[in-house]
Amino acid sequence: MGVSLHVDELVIRGVEGVRHADADRIARAFTRELTRLLTEQPPAAEALSYDVVNGLRPLPATTSARRLGRELARAVHQELVR
Repeated sequence: MGVSLHVDELVIRGVEGVRHADADRIARAFTRELTRLLTEQPPAAEALSYDVVNGLRPLPATTSARRLGRELARAVHQELVR
């Protein structure tokens, strides 16, 4: 069984002054980490579709765009495999 995921928009509240380059780094890290996690642990077969994933756990404070992207991917993955 394959997994197909389309992220239309990523909204991160509480992060001010994110430059375009940082947003790109966040998106790349998010994509890489979520792909890795979904490959290792895909959602259960009954979890076929999600319109919105929100109310994620708080993310750790960081100034690293890469770390923020990875942590965000882990939070989304956690919601998808519940």
